[in-house]
Amino acid sequence: MAKIVGQIRSSDYLERSGMWWIRSRSMQKQNNVCKNTVNSLRLDAVGLAVLAALAVSGCTTYQPSYAPTVMRNKITVTESVERLELYVGQAGLHLSSRDENAVAAFLSQYASSGQGPLYINVPSSGATSQGVEQAQSIIQSYLGRMGLNGASMQAGQYKVEEGAAAPVIVSYRRLRTVPIDCSQGASLTHTSNNQPYGNFGCAQTANLAALIDNPMQLLAPYGFDNAYAARRMTVIDKYIAGEVTASAKPEGQEVSATEGAR
Repeated sequence: MAKIVGQIRSSDYLERSGMWWIRSRSMQKQNNVCKNTVNSLRLDAVGLAVLAALAVSGCTTYQPSYAPTVMRNKITVTESVERLELYVGQAGLHLSSRDENAVAAFLSQYASSGQGPLYINVPSSGATSQGVEQAQSIIQSYLGRMGLNGASMQAGQYKVEEGAAAPVIVSYRRLRTVPIDCSQGASLTHTSNNQPYGNFGCAQTANLAALIDNPMQLLAPYGFDNAYAARRMTVIDKYIAGEVTASAKPEGQEVSATEGAR
């Protein structure tokens, strides 16, 4: 015979299951609230870190990413000695047309870029004294043709061994720019640091150095001449009289906008 321990009513079961569902939903809501709180705290921390980084970056000063190219590729100016040798024979100095052109070109270069006096060094032996005098006379004649009669000339002697060639050496000093070698550069594929390669701007500087005719321009500026006193007095007189001090423009230089558009 079966023994009945207890009887559960359907209403009691529904009530208990409902309480369990309510309790489980409540616990789920609490878990979601905790998760949302943790996520919000994380977002707040990230936001504070971003704001702090922006605040710190706002206090920094501007710094160029790299130094100017003029600091990395400098033009070097050096002094060189240009020389011309005139070989004198026992019968004197005889210059061919080619030699005359060489002397003219040498002295023309001295007139344009020479620094200091023109040096004429002759051998210490007097075996070719006649040719030495002829060389000096020829050089002075060429300088006179170029309008350099007042050019400073310094004569000197040098020792020569017996039987050796003893030319007359004409020389002068000049400034020149040193050629820049741009072939030695950094790798063009190394761009991880977002910086220009090491010899960036080298080609431009090398071309500029080759184009400069007078390197003295890199060492000191040209001096200013005195103002033209007659023109200054003309401007002052017109200013006192209340007249226009500017120079008069020729009629052909005045063109209106409508005429220029035609």
